[in-house]
Amino acid sequence: QMAVVGLLGLLLASGLAPQSPPSRIRDRRAPAPLACTPIKSDDKYDYYRRSREVSVSLAKPLGTALEEVSGGGVKVVELVEGGSAMETGLVKVGDRLRSVCGTDVSGSDFDSVMGLLGDAPAEVELQLLRNVIVREEKVIPFLEIEGGNSGPAERGAVLRSAVLASQSELYRGMAKVTNCGGAGQCLSCQVEVLEGMENLSPFTDAEKRMLKKKPDNYRLACQAIVNGDVKLRVP
Repeated sequence: QMAVVGLLGLLLASGLAPQSPPSRIRDRRAPAPLACTPIKSDDKYDYYRRSREVSVSLAKPLGTALEEVSGGGVKVVELVEGGSAMETGLVKVGDRLRSVCGTDVSGSDFDSVMGLLGDAPAEVELQLLRNVIVREEKVIPFLEIEGGNSGPAERGAVLRSAVLASQSELYRGMAKVTNCGGAGQCLSCQVEVLEGMENLSPFTDAEKRMLKKKPDNYRLACQAIVNGDVKLRVP
């Protein structure tokens, strides 16, 4: 479906049907933790795909072709000649609209975004979410384990795998045979992070649920990804 609204330029609707709500049936395994694995590497650098927020101010006509995306929100699929988006170079194909003149549209449908753009003043303030490639100097994380075997670890490795690979003791007593095998369904692999919490991936929902009575520096080793130097203790 194509639509042209005043001086806004060409806008494209996708016609995607809304998705059904997710099932409430609980999976026996916890979702995999968020990894920070590079998309490519060379001898000196790792390259990562990251999201960055960009704020722009554009005069009408914008000249942007928009498409609704699954789950809500719209993205730029084309820049039209004669529009300020192409002339200024401030908007890129693939950008997702986060807000229009201060109104959050990150979950809005195509028609709602169209309405806001149509009602916007001659100078339109947009907040965009853009995927960019960043280069970081290659770093080999060091895993320090109190009472265990410290040494280098692979960046992007699951903490549980890194501890076991070092031949340090992670499970004790009956937990050696009764642990859930890294499924995020028990507390057997809990560790106390002494330094470097910022170098681990964010807490997963499984950790938030199972560690809610533990100190803030406790993690489930099977749910954390190693992205840098970490010092820990197995309680």
